[in-house]
Amino acid sequence: MPKNSRVATRAPERGRANLVVEAVQLLSTEGIEGMSIGKLAERTGYSKGGIMAHFSSKQEMILALIEESVGMAREFFREQLKDVASPTVRLSRTLETYGKYWTSGVFEGGDLFLNLAVDAIDAKDEIAMALRKAARTFISDFAAVVRIGQATGAFRADADPDDVGEKLMSLCVGCGWTYRMTGERRIFERMQPAVDAIVADIARKRETAVPQA
Repeated sequence: MPKNSRVATRAPERGRANLVVEAVQLLSTEGIEGMSIGKLAERTGYSKGGIMAHFSSKQEMILALIEESVGMAREFFREQLKDVASPTVRLSRTLETYGKYWTSGVFEGGDLFLNLAVDAIDAKDEIAMALRKAARTFISDFAAVVRIGQATGAFRADADPDDVGEKLMSLCVGCGWTYRMTGERRIFERMQPAVDAIVADIARKRETAVPQA
């Protein structure tokens, strides 16, 4: 029996959705430069022509996969925090949840976006823009939690939601890089005090100056 013949027999029935899932995982391990329609064909059993019926070019495929990956990452965070109503607790668990995201197998290669950032410097403009948009989406998600906290009185009204989102994103990315280079899972725990400090700062009430007699 030819290699992948069983897979190839089922391939036409799976459609674009399953193809995208497999392509996302391949992209997470191979990166932009290493990703190819040939490798995807080998992994899935699709013919190159079958893949090209869904994506007219490698760039179109990468852009579609980045968009799909954003949805997968956001869904993971939503699922992990679905039972947490408190904005304070949700923000405090940002790094812990990101650590689980890295190690849970959402993407075979770890944090797909962090991995792609290595290639983004030399990537096509549209791909670089898509990655920047993805980063802003995650920052906006963190900022949205801050705004909920402000609306409910949990956080200071004068706190800057976008600033908080960027700080949390920076912590996640920094820990992600360290974990990627060292394999040291405890980095997420060790940096938790930094997250706690950010949350405590926006929760802390400003002291009102006492008028001098």
